[in-house]
Amino acid sequence: MIKLSRYTIAHILIVIITIIILSSCANTSSGAIEYNTTSYFINGKFEDAIPDSIIRKVYGFVITEQNGNQHSYRIFREIEHYGKEILFCTAHKKWEVVSAFWQSEKAKYEYMVRTHRKQ
Repeated sequence: MIKLSRYTIAHILIVIITIIILSSCANTSSGAIEYNTTSYFINGKFEDAIPDSIIRKVYGFVITEQNGNQHSYRIFREIEHYGKEILFCTAHKKWEVVSAFWQSEKAKYEYMVRTHRKQ
């Protein structure tokens, strides 16, 4: 049986731990962990080629402003005429104030969205 002193065992453990720490765990060229996520929200609009079911699953309920900007919210309650709601936009990742206005010519609600003042 080989006799090892406690110092040699400590040295062996230090070498093994150093090898584990210095070895590259990530298999990327930079050595860092890279998050490669798919973006469905590009230039203020959701991509047309992506089905609505995927957008609703990832972002939530989508509304479009009069100027064409799109916003998405996980929980969206019906807002009455001239009503306001403060909601978290999952596309822009910030709190927004959503106002609703009834458009009788189009027979539907139009929405106006602005950033919450405490952002």
